Amino acid sequence: MSGDDSSPDIDVTTPSPARMYDYYLGGKDNFPADREAAEKALSVVQQGRAVAWANRRFLVRAVRYLARNGIRQFIDLGTGIPTSPNVHEVARSITPDARVVYVDNDPVVTLHNRALLANNNTGIAALHGDIRYPLDIATNDALRNLQDS
Repeated sequence: MSGDDSSPDIDVTTPSPARMYDYYLGGKDNFPADREAAEKALSVVQQGRAVAWANRRFLVRAVRYLARNGIRQFIDLGTGIPTSPNVHEVARSITPDARVVYVDNDPVVTLHNRALLANNNTGIAALHGDIRYPLDIATNDALRNLQDS
């Protein structure tokens, strides 16, 4: 997979880590295959939901700390299904002009983020990309248009 911005086919029969994470957090943006895989994982690691929530709280604390200390540009790699508060919501609560680029290799995540950001896309973008191909992400026009070099 490259960091291109096309909308690939969506396979809802194969579990997605992002959609499983959404399920752990009590979200609605997941499919039967995701829920089944998540329940299997929870049968082995019963504290999986607690870990997901702890991770989410850490993200919020980290973004808040960075924004309070002058960081105005964020790249969220492996963003997952949007869960409020998102990076841009936290960052902009402190720095209203913060710029955020969301990147994920799951096409459902990218489409979801784009739909949510459609009415409020000034300074925010959602890219379909894979952290295994950082150059594709770094050279993406949408990212380069929002972030300083």
